[in-house]
Amino acid sequence: MNLDEIVGDNIRGYRKKINLTQEALAGRSSLSSNFVACLERAEDTVSIRRLALIAKALKIDPHLLLIPESYKDEKK
Repeated sequence: MNLDEIVGDNIRGYRKKINLTQEALAGRSSLSSNFVACLERAEDTVSIRRLALIAKALKIDPHLLLIPESYKDEKK
């Protein structure tokens, strides 16, 4: 699994854990829902700034999005 896949998998996992749609996450992070969808499918890469916006919207530390399957270990 490459880094884009890890980030996308974690975004999807954390998002679903708190029952957010892609559109709701996009709104909370000031990004487009299309971009969020592309990230979740590992079709695009994310900058550090956008990664931080997504993490803030998910209410997690940004580094957690870089750890394979970290959403499975978090207790939320």
